[in-house]
Amino acid sequence: MSSKQLRDEVMTLFIAGHETTAVTLGWAWHLLAQNPGAEQRLADELRSVLDGRAPSMEDLPRLPYLDAVIREVLRLYPAAYVIQRTSIEPFDLGGYHFPSNTTVLMSQWVMHRDPRYFNDPEEFRPERWLTGLADRLPVHAYFPFGGGPRRCIGQVFALTEAALVMATLAQKFRFLEPAGKKVVLEPLITLRAHDGVRMTLAKRS
Repeated sequence: MSSKQLRDEVMTLFIAGHETTAVTLGWAWHLLAQNPGAEQRLADELRSVLDGRAPSMEDLPRLPYLDAVIREVLRLYPAAYVIQRTSIEPFDLGGYHFPSNTTVLMSQWVMHRDPRYFNDPEEFRPERWLTGLADRLPVHAYFPFGGGPRRCIGQVFALTEAALVMATLAQKFRFLEPAGKKVVLEPLITLRAHDGVRMTLAKRS
């Protein structure tokens, strides 16, 4: 790569890996606050594996429930909730003909809630990922980072970043939502919450 290409790739990693991960973490705290059983199971796993110390890259394979939580957050609230591709040649799909230079939209928000692939699709159930679901799903039934040769370049970085931040914070604090506070979706470039996801922190004993 040229110096300009290298700079552009680094900027893509920095920008795409900043807001999207922050949005994902916000939705994670929201969902865990709404599901105390899952929140407690995550805390128990972190306590068992980390015992209060800071997590490292080497710890992540030993935290399967943390991984399942992040997968489930990205299923229900994917930071990229719709992507588009432009066809370079004509094609037929589902009984329709698409000429070249057609813009096609694909929505993770819609696909990730399809009951053909996910039981109780509106429910937050991290444990669904602990039974090998990822290996059984058809290609692109679950695609929070897109797919194909143009899949998000920051996927591994974002997942690692989210896991380390969650493991660091969730073993020390509980995130509680104020009573009566309603979180409203605001789908902009990323799937954000209007006025943010406001939480109260409670230190774990």
